[in-house]
Amino acid sequence: MPFTEDLLHFLWKYRLFNQQNLKTDTGEPLEILSTGYHNKNAGPDFEQAKAKIGDTLWVGNVEIHLCSSDWDLHQHTQNKAYDNVILHVVYQNDKPIFRNDGSKIPTLALNGLVSETIKANYRDLMDNLYWIPCEKRLNEVDYFHVDSWLSRVLIERLEEKSIAVAQLLEEYKGSWDDAFYVMLARNFGFKTNALPFELLARSLPQTIFAKHKDNPLQIEALIFGQAGFLSDAQEDEYPQQLRDEYLFLQKKYQLKPIEHYLWKFLRLRPNNFPTIRLAQFAALVVKSSHLFSKVIEIENVKDLRNLFEKLPVHPYWEEHYHFNKKTVHTSRQLGHESVNNILLNTVVLFVFYYGKQTGKEGFMNRALALLESLPFETNQVTRCFSQLGVKRGGAETSQALLQLKKGYCDTKKCLNCGIGVKILNQA
Repeated sequence: MPFTEDLLHFLWKYRLFNQQNLKTDTGEPLEILSTGYHNKNAGPDFEQAKAKIGDTLWVGNVEIHLCSSDWDLHQHTQNKAYDNVILHVVYQNDKPIFRNDGSKIPTLALNGLVSETIKANYRDLMDNLYWIPCEKRLNEVDYFHVDSWLSRVLIERLEEKSIAVAQLLEEYKGSWDDAFYVMLARNFGFKTNALPFELLARSLPQTIFAKHKDNPLQIEALIFGQAGFLSDAQEDEYPQQLRDEYLFLQKKYQLKPIEHYLWKFLRLRPNNFPTIRLAQFAALVVKSSHLFSKVIEIENVKDLRNLFEKLPVHPYWEEHYHFNKKTVHTSRQLGHESVNNILLNTVVLFVFYYGKQTGKEGFMNRALALLESLPFETNQVTRCFSQLGVKRGGAETSQALLQLKKGYCDTKKCLNCGIGVKILNQA
């Protein structure tokens, strides 16, 4: 595996090269006082670096290339943003480089200054085709270090997933309740029916529900009607009542239902059929108003769970999966795993982002505590990490592992990963 600029950035940033008796390409003594701040935008790679060259203290930018000739290849001489470069750091110095005014830029070549151990460790990580780059060396990193890095990656995941919350808040002009309602609805559809559930919520503002809170049948009619399940004549008495109510409310509020074909039943267990999820969602709407306000007020995890348990689901669904098709009697309450999913993918995100936006760290800590109370998620990614010896905690661990795999391992960003950095520096 050849050297890369990313590796050179890493070596420079953390000074992972022999710094004794450094000299520039012209033989002047060089002392690095500060490597500067890594610039990830356009312009020189590191800003506000400090270096003593000869008897002169320089403060400015540092540009990094594999070969010094890359300076000309990238046409930096013509770009005034590079006039303040005080040091050109390269792996191989193959030609002298000059600024736009003709003055020569001091160059430091790292070839020969980097230990063979770091080179070998880097090759080990980059050249293999394992499930994760450090698969064979993960056990070399102590548990405390892995756990600390996972804690950092977890916050990164929550911030990344909170972007969706921020977008909904902007769309609904800062209304936390409305944004929460839409994301909660999407979560009720889980992966298979997330889209139609979100479209349903967007087509039914909570202001309409508020006018019919005392009439569960009308709430159910609005939800099933807008979902497109009441367009045809019905056989059973209950769906007939729903259809009659919906036709009246549809005309009153000028509602347009979503397309029925969007809902998917294939390969779903009956308890996960969209009809059952819609009945549960309707029951939640009947049971709770201003749900986000209640979520924010509740600190106890058990009380949070109670918001989504013992829902007043209409008895019709205890013996039906579809309208007009009877089946054996069974409970239609949200299962334990379903409640966990809602807490994990909606409640945690909103409580965390609410704390971040309001500057109230207590809510962010509450979100993390809620994650820790939820069980470790079992899927292909988390199972593989467990087989590699990563200790299982609660959902905070599984969420961090999902972020680690997607954000670092899959793209081999080992130089940005705390675990990769530790392995790179192993003797």
